[in-house]
Amino acid sequence: MKLGLIGWPLGHSWSPEIHNLLIHEPYELIPLQEDQLDEFFEKRDFDGLNVTIPYKQTVMKYLDEIDPAAEAIGAVNTIVNQDGRLKGYNTDYIGLRDMILHAGIDLKEGRTAILGSGGGSKAAVQAVKELGGTADIISRSAEKPGTLTYGELYEKQAEYTCLINTTPVGLSPRMNDVPVRTDRCENLKAVIDIIANPLCTKLLFEAKQREIRILGGFEMLVRQALAADEYFLGRKLDPSLAETCMKELYRQRRNIVIIGMPTSGKTTISVMLAQKTGKKLVEMDREIEKMMGTTIAECFAEKGEDYFRAVETRVAAAVCEGSGQIISCGGGVVTVPETMRLLSHNGLVIWLQRDISQLFPTDSRPLSRDEAAVRRLYEQRLPLYTKYADCIIDNTGDIEETIRDILAVI
Repeated sequence: MKLGLIGWPLGHSWSPEIHNLLIHEPYELIPLQEDQLDEFFEKRDFDGLNVTIPYKQTVMKYLDEIDPAAEAIGAVNTIVNQDGRLKGYNTDYIGLRDMILHAGIDLKEGRTAILGSGGGSKAAVQAVKELGGTADIISRSAEKPGTLTYGELYEKQAEYTCLINTTPVGLSPRMNDVPVRTDRCENLKAVIDIIANPLCTKLLFEAKQREIRILGGFEMLVRQALAADEYFLGRKLDPSLAETCMKELYRQRRNIVIIGMPTSGKTTISVMLAQKTGKKLVEMDREIEKMMGTTIAECFAEKGEDYFRAVETRVAAAVCEGSGQIISCGGGVVTVPETMRLLSHNGLVIWLQRDISQLFPTDSRPLSRDEAAVRRLYEQRLPLYTKYADCIIDNTGDIEETIRDILAVI
């Protein structure tokens, strides 16, 4: 089949890999400027298309038929060429709906606040509606009927149990921003962000720290692609394909971030993981020493821990831009929330846990040079490791068993 994605600019997209994993068909990126659309659609030289920003509304004028749900949303992201006749669908709302369904989140228990008033917002409204929920659209100006301002959201915050972000806040260059303060919404049970990259936006990271259920846009991207492929092929596909696809792309692309106490085995395990998986090994402490031009011990002695932690955060910001890495962190990385947020962007955080009886002092670690210091650090950091870890792997026994446990997770 001749399949592809149109938009401008496209940059890097996961779409070719996703569709190839789902249906094993070639899929190309087709960057088009607006003045090229007329000629492109006049030729109709494709079997199926996905459409991304900024053309989800523009393409509707080229279609012979539009699915009622897409018509109601006012945006099309999937086009099928049926013997020269073009029909448009919206699978964004299907991907969002199916993701929420799969997570078992009940939207009927309270109201849902949808941040943003663009095409993504309308798709979210449709998804919430089909799940039996009630949604309010939140926008900065709230000029359109039926929308609320962010101030009104905070005034009514107790009514909302779910929040869905459809704004670009959280994408580069605003990756360090959040569209709303989740700590001002006391009854939230779920926070959903349709942004796919990074895997964990700052909004999701902050919600997770409050133990709120989070869902990200990468899963929505895969599930909407599965729905699009069903339209392309004209038949239903096995829903489990979405899970298989996500697991494979996570395996390829996601960073594995190893945290834990000094002498818990992080370096040894990280080296072995890199060898087993073929992933690039990044040792945070080495990268920090390169940036500082001195050893960690010398830095602590001359400039103090605060200076070291600031450099550690800068290194984390650089490292998190990469993908498919094994990142071995220093024991105190968890003491700075911003550093952990950066490492969580595209990373699975694994706490390599070892019983305190198996930890030992070392001269190479300024904060754990004797047994009393080790015990003090353990007590201080235990809640932080628990807070930031996506999963916990025990490393008190056989190393090969530890490696097998981690490989099973990743």
